[in-house]
Amino acid sequence: MSAIDFGHQSYLDLLTFIQGLGRPIVAFRDVPAVGPYVILRHDIDFSIAKAVEMAHLDASLGAHSTFFVLLTAPYYNPLEEENLARLRSILDLGHEIGLHVDCSGFDALSVKEQRQRVQSQAACLQAHLGVEIISIAQHKPTAARTRPEFPGYVDAYSKPFFSDIGYISDSRMMFRVRDVRGFFLQHERSQLVLHPIWWHRTPRTRAQILDELKLALADQFARMIDDEHRIILDFLASYVQE
Repeated sequence: MSAIDFGHQSYLDLLTFIQGLGRPIVAFRDVPAVGPYVILRHDIDFSIAKAVEMAHLDASLGAHSTFFVLLTAPYYNPLEEENLARLRSILDLGHEIGLHVDCSGFDALSVKEQRQRVQSQAACLQAHLGVEIISIAQHKPTAARTRPEFPGYVDAYSKPFFSDIGYISDSRMMFRVRDVRGFFLQHERSQLVLHPIWWHRTPRTRAQILDELKLALADQFARMIDDEHRIILDFLASYVQE
């Protein structure tokens, strides 16, 4: 079986291998109480459009997954109408949307303030998508020795989903195990954490992906500035006419 090269076919091959082991691929909302499973988690750190690609790949194999949205993302606005439409399309494919909690600054907050922040962000995302947000995953976890707890939510880093089962991630485009497929042979229950930005139809290097991301972000901001400029010019033209 071919190595994982972060191409779409390689991804489909991995999911097919997991399913062939008799491991249901599930979202956090659907974790069974007994039996084997793989929780499939997608952290949307850079691009909701890339997440949609992964959602279609998952759905093509009948797999369900949880996509964690970063409400405070510096690279995308999840509440912008086009991105909301993308998130709704992910829901329409049968997947789950969860809240990716940015823990920057959490160390300076009380436990009550941390929980209030999570509740307010989840409520915001819930109001815009019209679905209940029950699952959360921390982004840039606090440096404190113990992770904060958020009662009432399915927490990706809580003991049942983190330390009690296998955990594997493609963080920084690296799986920190020698044999990814061997990992799933070893663990009957596990959480697979992926970042859509790394996966492409044709495999790319990390440097290529980051260069493309920089160009895409520069183009995005250039178009935003051009749009704002046109608005100003239109306003000035109408003002002069009056």
